[in-house]
Amino acid sequence: MRTIMIAICTLLANKAYAAGDCDFLGSLEADPLSISEPVDFQDIQSTKLVNACTKAIEEQNDNVARYYLLRARGHLRGGSYEQAISDIRRSHVMGYSAATFALATLYHFGDAMPQDLERAASLYEAAYSNGVTWAARGLAILYEDFSFDNYNPELAKEWLKKFEGI
Repeated sequence: MRTIMIAICTLLANKAYAAGDCDFLGSLEADPLSISEPVDFQDIQSTKLVNACTKAIEEQNDNVARYYLLRARGHLRGGSYEQAISDIRRSHVMGYSAATFALATLYHFGDAMPQDLERAASLYEAAYSNGVTWAARGLAILYEDFSFDNYNPELAKEWLKKFEGI
């Protein structure tokens, strides 16, 4: 009986460790549901993050949507853009608001996918309405952009105030 209890405790500890590593290695500052200190993009250890988040995803707990987003950060850092986009979309479809923000950012800057400023604005607004204050910063930048059809410097100032909490 004691051996079985030790095995169960070891298994549970390994599961918690994988999930904790995923959060610890890839936490996103813009994520209002983050449970760890944010990790700057340039400091991401892509292989470690992808592996830790893959293990955490396999556990299928309540935080799977966050783990997909964090794994996407690892893929982005490692240059695996298609995998990153797939994970961000999956997290977004699962209703994770920080993933909605991440998807908006991809559409906004067009680095990993074709730029679509209208789609970016819509996604930023959805993310903001679901608690991602960083989306207000994205909207401020977007409305300051001359190439955006809805260019509006006054609206940009309003969004910046929301981001800064003024």
